[in-house]
Amino acid sequence: MQFYKAFVHHLEGHRDLEHSEAMKAYMKHHFEFLGIKSPLRKSLIKSFLRQNSIPEGEELKLLAHLLWENPHREFQYCAMEFLGKRVRSWDASFLLLFEALILKKSWWDTVDWLAPNGAGKLFERFPDLLIPTVERWNQSDNIWLIRSSILYQLKYREQTDFAQLGKFILRHANSKEFFIQKAAGWALRQYSKYNPIVVRQFIESNRDQLSNLTIREGSKYV
Repeated sequence: MQFYKAFVHHLEGHRDLEHSEAMKAYMKHHFEFLGIKSPLRKSLIKSFLRQNSIPEGEELKLLAHLLWENPHREFQYCAMEFLGKRVRSWDASFLLLFEALILKKSWWDTVDWLAPNGAGKLFERFPDLLIPTVERWNQSDNIWLIRSSILYQLKYREQTDFAQLGKFILRHANSKEFFIQKAAGWALRQYSKYNPIVVRQFIESNRDQLSNLTIREGSKYV
């Protein structure tokens, strides 16, 4: 794919070994990095797009998969930026892409974009996909699908289905997994900006079930 090859060449000329080592350490050495920090990465994307147009449809999916396969983490971040710039071109089939990306090279830095900005936006456009998908995610054994089922509503604001969110959180209230406990607290904290009374009542009513981390995170604004 010409777009992919040209873009990889565009970024690889800006390797920075010193930054690479620091970024690898920050991400607990789960991934390799070119050493391109976010401001420069965004600038490089902007300059590249002056001469190149992001593909749509099946070619956009292919581009995302190719970028995800690249060993350097910056390319996964770029995949998400390219997807975000083509939201209007998404159709229901993009759900398979988002789930595949959630499950591959999984860590908070990608999942926390894919859940609310990818799947969450797609569910708004195609609501028939919502219930069967998030129920399956929440009942899975994969921590990243569970986390995604809790976080996909982060940008729904007043439209958050809190009954569903509460059910999903309580279903995993006994989990010892940090990323699930943290997601529950984050989702509660976010919704408390719009309905603090409901969140306060939920925490108080379920204090004996919720982890200390979830309670602490969820109570920050209430």
